[in-house]
Amino acid sequence: MVASEDETQQKGLFGLAKGFPTILGTEFAERFSYYGMKAILLYYIINTAAQGGLGLPRADGVAISSLYGALIYMSTILGGWLSDRIFGSARIVTIGGVFILAGHIVLALPFGEAALLGSLALLIIGTGMLKPNVSTLVGSVVKDDKDANVAFSLFYVAINIGGFLSPIVVSTLQTRYGFHIAFSAAAIVMGIGLAIYSWGYARYLRHNITISAPNPIKKSERAKVLWIAIGLFVLGVVAFFVSVATKTFSVQALSNLVTIAAVLLTVYYFTRILTSKLVTSGEKRKVVAYIPVFMSGVALWAVQEGGGTIVAEFVTRSNHNFVGFKIADAMIQSINPFVVVFGTAIMAVVYKIFADKLPNLFQRYAIGIALVGVSYLLLLQPAMSGNGFSANWIVLSLGVVAFGEVLISPISLAVTNRLAPKAFESQMMAIWFLSNSVGQGLNASLSGFYLKHTALYFGIYAAVPLLFGVALIVFSKQLTAMIGED
Repeated sequence: MVASEDETQQKGLFGLAKGFPTILGTEFAERFSYYGMKAILLYYIINTAAQGGLGLPRADGVAISSLYGALIYMSTILGGWLSDRIFGSARIVTIGGVFILAGHIVLALPFGEAALLGSLALLIIGTGMLKPNVSTLVGSVVKDDKDANVAFSLFYVAINIGGFLSPIVVSTLQTRYGFHIAFSAAAIVMGIGLAIYSWGYARYLRHNITISAPNPIKKSERAKVLWIAIGLFVLGVVAFFVSVATKTFSVQALSNLVTIAAVLLTVYYFTRILTSKLVTSGEKRKVVAYIPVFMSGVALWAVQEGGGTIVAEFVTRSNHNFVGFKIADAMIQSINPFVVVFGTAIMAVVYKIFADKLPNLFQRYAIGIALVGVSYLLLLQPAMSGNGFSANWIVLSLGVVAFGEVLISPISLAVTNRLAPKAFESQMMAIWFLSNSVGQGLNASLSGFYLKHTALYFGIYAAVPLLFGVALIVFSKQLTAMIGED
């Protein structure tokens, strides 16, 4: 008797579809390369030439690192559109992977600032294509609801294992052999991931998922789309050269522009949804109630992603001692994924045992966002003490914000999907990604302020989430009623 195609599909890892490990390996490789590169990116920008770096001002280094993250999450909107209208998710992952690999290879070459800018452009475009669509592939390959829970849990673990291992590996290579060898490691791992995906795509994925775009562009629309793309590209190039020629271009000006763009995109999406005739009054109430979820995301990502930029700079002022051990600056980037993996496991047990006794959704967000504020509150004392403070403060701060992330991030994708109007599910997911862009954009715009007024910066970033958490507690019953839950 010959097994059916469905039966054959369920003989892979943990009984899941055979194409799933391909996706898992691809995501691990992409996240390893992303977090590994980002762990040393700031130091490459600000270290002197004698130290192997570019020697740029610290404010520019923090801003560029933050802009990189902000633009990646903005580019996921373009990646989602290209998948839906032109390439389909399976093919766009391959294209995005090639761009990412090219970006890491360029950064591994010793060509200075030009290589840095070219690399970041390639990485932003590539990650914007790959990141939203590789998640979509999990749902396409693993169709059973019970299997999907297992698959997405493994997917989340793969992300954080990659995030934990990569700073350790890359920072060790950077210390011993220099920045470009370390960047090469990110390129090699991404190359292996792309090879795994290409093999798995040919062997499993193309036989079991829809390859074509779900909502392809009509022939009558192609010329219009092409001319719009060319026009935007030309406009961007002209604006860049005019700003350089008139000496108005600066990293700070670009930071402000990106932050404003992220805010305007968010306002556009919310306005479009709330004014649409396709959205019922009940759905509009849920969208309004979702605004605090978005704001929680902005506060979370401003602080959490600040670990790789703001706090990465701050740790250079410490004594680099953690419980008596000397640690490399970049290795602190492994703290967040380590805490997230174990924190997620702990909370899974808590949710299972105390399911009927837990605070409501918005109260849980309030606790999470309060922890985000506390994490920067812990940095006030070392910020006021000057240089040479214990790195224990930074490790503790990063651990606290990671646990705040555990309370907010894993449930936010599900909450976004649950509160989204039927006609705007993709746009609501875009709004969630934009919360990261806004948060990191603010970090980039305020990089100069941080360097001049470090203690005040941490104080403000601590106070805002704490006050917002209090507001969520106060209005939690009304917000819960708006989304139709007890």
